[in-house]
Order: sequence, then structure tokens, then C-alpha cells
Amino acid sequence: MSNLGRTIAKNAIFLMASQVATWGLTLLLTVFLPRYLGAGAVGKFHLANSLWAIVGIVAAFGMDLLLNKEIARAPNRTPELLNASIVLRIILFCLGYAGIVGYANMVGYPEETRLVIYIIGIGNLFAQIMGAFESSLKGLERMDYVSLGNVIGKGVLTVLSIALLLMGQGVLVIAFVGIVAALVHLSVLFIILRRLTVLKFRIDWKMVGWMMKAGFPYLVIYVFLILYQQVDIVILSLLLNEESIGWYGTADQLFGTFLFVPTVFMTAVFPTLSRVFSNDPQSFVKLIRKSFELMTLLSVPIGLGVMVIANSLVLLLYGPGFANSGPILAVMGIVLILTYQNTLLGYFLISMDKQAIWTWVMFAAMVASIPLDLVLVPWCQVTFGNGAIGGALAFVVTELGMLIAGLYLIPRDILSWKNIWLAVRALLAGLLMVAAIWWLRDTFILLPVIVGGIVYTSLVLLMRLVSHEDQELFKSLGLSVLNRIRGRASSSLGMISKD
Repeated sequence: MSNLGRTIAKNAIFLMASQVATWGLTLLLTVFLPRYLGAGAVGKFHLANSLWAIVGIVAAFGMDLLLNKEIARAPNRTPELLNASIVLRIILFCLGYAGIVGYANMVGYPEETRLVIYIIGIGNLFAQIMGAFESSLKGLERMDYVSLGNVIGKGVLTVLSIALLLMGQGVLVIAFVGIVAALVHLSVLFIILRRLTVLKFRIDWKMVGWMMKAGFPYLVIYVFLILYQQVDIVILSLLLNEESIGWYGTADQLFGTFLFVPTVFMTAVFPTLSRVFSNDPQSFVKLIRKSFELMTLLSVPIGLGVMVIANSLVLLLYGPGFANSGPILAVMGIVLILTYQNTLLGYFLISMDKQAIWTWVMFAAMVASIPLDLVLVPWCQVTFGNGAIGGALAFVVTELGMLIAGLYLIPRDILSWKNIWLAVRALLAGLLMVAAIWWLRDTFILLPVIVGGIVYTSLVLLMRLVSHEDQELFKSLGLSVLNRIRGRASSSLGMISKD
């Protein structure tokens, strides 16, 4: 278990570091694009990216999770699984490309807009192949190389785009930079993956057919996830004005930012979960329990902390015009605690090959959102003058329902009363943290964050919610990973340069 823990923790740290780096680069590009291209050009990019996001879901066909899981269980199958995935992605993407071209001409987009869509589409084709490479590396549990590729790709995109913007280049040239960055990113992953496994491109139509059949349940999960995430916006658009939707959308965007913790963690732990489920049931149970405890300890302070600082955070980032987003984000702080656990439960069930039943849970949550929104949104509009709060409250109810369903669906012997008792004490520590910082909620935002962190950490140590073994593990990893990042990055870059 110690080796499993070290592998997962190192992968999570590499992913977290790359996430911070890519976020910084994305923020930098987000600042430059509107200033140099204007709102119209940025709108073209948003339109193109939205269209290709839809195509991308279909082209990926749920194969990212499938590759991740299957390669983790049988690394020797990497070449055949990767080949089949690439072939299927290219076929589906080409069909989607033809559909987008037809759609763009049918609705009569201006010529420059159509060109931007077509150019970004080519970059997305390379991104699909890149997705297959990334999923393979994740299945092989080499998150350090995935992180390296992400940073290099995003770095090329940001540096080239800003340089060309400063030289006065327009929207079409900047769109083309996406193709260059995708090719660089793809090349890095190809070179690395070729060193880790034997890559022989061969079309096996039988395997392609199996891939399409096996990937379909995962595709359904992604589709229901998107529908579940967007149904509130649709209902709000029918019941409220655009300003209210803007308040909700702003809070929802910030909410999504705080989901990086379970996303990074499950990206690191999912391949290991899938592998030990097949060959080491005892480690599988221990890993789930440790994951549940860790996400509980992290979700409580983050969720309750967001609830406390929501108003100050919104005012700091967006100004008084978005003050009504504060109460919405505060409610979503509660949602964060539930969503962290639901993310775990969903991946747990998928690693146990029970993805179909989790799909039905998501479908039920999506359907339940509709009547909840229809009741809660008008009530909050009358009661608080902010109907969008109702959308967040509906989110609390559906996420709570998913949590109850997920706990019911996992085998009874996986989570023990010890895990539940830890969750109760962590929640108590979180409530005491809220009591300590509530009076600081309207001060400079860093003050409640720092005080809250100190109070919660002290209570966690006082209550002994983290075992001595885990404390020593994190201490040693903190030192070893810092030392290895430089060596791993330099050796990887050296490996690339040799090719």
C-alpha cells in the first residue's frame, strides 16, 4: 500500500504543478487576446471552440476513460488499444468536420468566421490523437510525462500567440498557432510514448469495432454529465433575464475552478484503482478508503471556506456589478463538498466496471434538476430577489441525491464506520473553522483564508484525522518530488532533443 500511495501522490503532485503552470499561461493569453483582437475576434474563437467541443465529445467516444482503465490493467495491450482508438477518433472526427462545414455554410457565418472554425478544427484533430496518447500515458501511470507535454504545448501556444499579437497579426494567424502548438504537444507525447512501449501502427478493424462498443457507455456518461451541468442554465434562461444568468454563470465558472482538486487526484489514482481491482482486491479497498478520507479532509475546508469568502471573492474579481453572484457561489460552496465525493464515487464504480449504473444515477439527477429548478428559482426570485440562487439550491439537492445513491451502490464492505466517523469529525472541524473566520469575511480575502487554514489544520492534527504514516509519506514526497522534477524534466527534454 505504501508503494501505491507513493506512486499516486507523486503523480498527483506532477499533475498539480502542471495545472498551476497551464492556468498561469492561459490567464496570460486571456488577458492579451481581447486587448489586441477585440471582442468580435474573441467571439469567433469562443464560437469555434464551442462547436469543436461538441464534435470532440463524439470523436473521443468515451475512449479516454476506456484506454486509461484497460491499459492500467494490461500495459502490454497499449499498442493495439492505442491504434484502434486513433483510427476510430480520426473517422469520427472527419465525419464531424464535414458536419461542421455544412452547418457553418448553412447558417451563413461570415467568411472569416468560417475560416477560424475550419483552422481550429484541424488543431482539434491533432488534439484527438493527442488525447489517445495522454490516456495511454495515464494508463501506464506516467503523469509526469503527461504534465510535461501539457506545459510545453500550452507554453508554445501562449508565447507564439503573444509574440504574433505584438507584431500586429490578426485572428486567422492566431488560430493557426493552435495547430502548431497541437503538433508540438503531439510530437512530445509520441516521442515519450515510443520510448516507453513499442508503437506499431496497424489497423485492426475488429479491435476498432470493439473499441466503439466498449467506449459507448463512457460516451453516454460524458453526454449526461454535460446535460446535467447545463440544464440549470437552460431553465434559468426560460424563467429569468440575461443578467441573472450572468450572475449564475459567473458563480458557476468559479465553482468549476475549485474542482481541480478531485480532478487531479482521480486522474492520478484511477489507473491504479483499475489495476488493483483486477489483481489485488485488498489494496483496492484500502485505496478507496484512503481516497475517501483524503477528499473529505480537503473538500470540507475548501467548500466551507468558499461559502465564507464568496461575496468578497466575487467583488474582488468582478466588481460590484456581480454582487448577486456572491450568494450563489456561497451555496455552491456546499455543493463542492458533495461534488468532491461524487467524483470519487463515480470513478470508483467505473473502476469496478459499473459505469452503466452510474450513468443512470446521472440521468436521474439531470431529470430531477428540472422540477427542482422550476420550483426553487421562482421562490428565490420572490424571497431574495435573486432567482439564480434557486439553481444553486437545486444543485445541492441533486448532488446530495447522487452521494446517497453512490454510497448505496458501492459494496458494503468498502467504506467502514471508521471512515464515516472521520467524515463527521472533519465536518466538525470545518464548522469550527467557519465560526473562527466568519467575522473576517468582509476583510481582505487573504486574512480569512490564512486564519481558516491555520485553524482547520490545527484541528485536524489535534483530532488525529491524519495518521502518522500518511504524515511521513507526504513529508518525504514533498522533498523527493521537488528533487526529481528537475531531473525528470531535463532528462525528458534531452530524450526529445536526441530525436
